[in-house]
Amino acid sequence: MIDSMVFETFVNRRASTFRIATGSSDVEENIIVKLVSGDEFGVGSGNPSTVTQETRGSMEEFLAKVPKKIVGTDENDVDKLHQRLEAIAPGNTAAKAAVDIALFDLLSKRERKPLYAFLGGSKNKIMTDMTIGIESKETAVQRADKHVKSGFKALKVKVGLDLNEDIKRVSAIREAVGNSIQLRVDANQGYTADQAIQFCEAMLSLDVVVVEQPVKADDYAALKKVTQASEVPIMADECVKSVLDVRKVAREGIADMINIKLMKSAGVNDAVMMDRLAAAADMGTMVGCMGEIQLSIAAGLHFALSSDNVMLADLDSHFNIVDDPTSGLAFEDGCLWAPNAPGLGIRTPLDGR
Repeated sequence: MIDSMVFETFVNRRASTFRIATGSSDVEENIIVKLVSGDEFGVGSGNPSTVTQETRGSMEEFLAKVPKKIVGTDENDVDKLHQRLEAIAPGNTAAKAAVDIALFDLLSKRERKPLYAFLGGSKNKIMTDMTIGIESKETAVQRADKHVKSGFKALKVKVGLDLNEDIKRVSAIREAVGNSIQLRVDANQGYTADQAIQFCEAMLSLDVVVVEQPVKADDYAALKKVTQASEVPIMADECVKSVLDVRKVAREGIADMINIKLMKSAGVNDAVMMDRLAAAADMGTMVGCMGEIQLSIAAGLHFALSSDNVMLADLDSHFNIVDDPTSGLAFEDGCLWAPNAPGLGIRTPLDGR
């Protein structure tokens, strides 16, 4: 039985301004949730964004209503807990993710298993990329060189503001890092369909492995057009937030792959269902992130490690946060390694409270 729930907000500085096609940020706000059941507890966190249409204020308002709904309920009934969260308000998926992650941390700790093992996985590491925001060509090349020297074997390049400059920038990065580094590209809805097709043609010769969300999230017809025209795999991100969205994209052949983020899926529970649906449709998935701290990045990592259908990981936001209040993840040889401790294996400021 869930006895209590508390949460606390943390404002975290980025090491540098992060710019994408839809905006830029210098700080990230993350809210840590702690669920208590007897002598056991679980922790989770959520990060508001324009993608989920949440703010720090809206998350705090939602989470303040959660204890009344879930205290006294059976923590083993995950579906019922989500029903109770949904009864508070629709949407609010990052706030719900914080609660869901805390619940899965609690349940896997109780079983004395790392979360990936609790979910049925056996791997304990996966290669992650490092994202390069929209910068000048020269700065982007410098960042790429720095990241490769620090051990990353995959880079994700943000584009979507200027087609010709984007092509030049990705080309310069490929020339600088060589052919052994995996390149992924994310346009964050920045192109028209025709621009995206032209961009993808240029990316083919640069051995780019995937182009992510090249057109507007609500323009499924345009995304399908690009997917059909491009030899480079196309990944859906902002247009896939739920199980229903996965069904639509899979059924209509709108994209080749899907980016699953726990902040969009309201946590681990629905992320597992989304991945299974994608697998049934022979669509590979990537596990991505927003501006998250190590706590929810760890949840994404454990989820990624639990499924053979997860082909890629983009779990890098915590590397750019200067004052992350959580810790426990290891990075080595281009890979994120999951802690072997029960649950998420992450230390947080709420552990002793």
